[in-house]
Amino acid sequence: MLENKKVLDPSLFGVLIEDNSVYCGFHLAEIQLPERCVFVGILRESQVISATDNPTMFAGDYILAIATHPMMIPALKVTLKKIHSVYYSLNNCLLEAV
Repeated sequence: MLENKKVLDPSLFGVLIEDNSVYCGFHLAEIQLPERCVFVGILRESQVISATDNPTMFAGDYILAIATHPMMIPALKVTLKKIHSVYYSLNNCLLEAV
């Protein structure tokens, strides 16, 4: 009887948006997640903002997502932890003007 049912083993995953995250200033819906993964929302200053609100992400936010199969957790981590190869922030520039 259990052979016909798909087994779900969901894992909640949260990633801190750093200053050099590629997602700073992006709306949550702009991120393409791996298959079998879905957004829950973001955590900002102890408040959860639902993914249905399509919030804009800022440094200090946590992206909350669920992988419905354990094999997808590494792909989800890689996707959500993308950073710029050099220090980057929408608010700061470390390069001096010439």
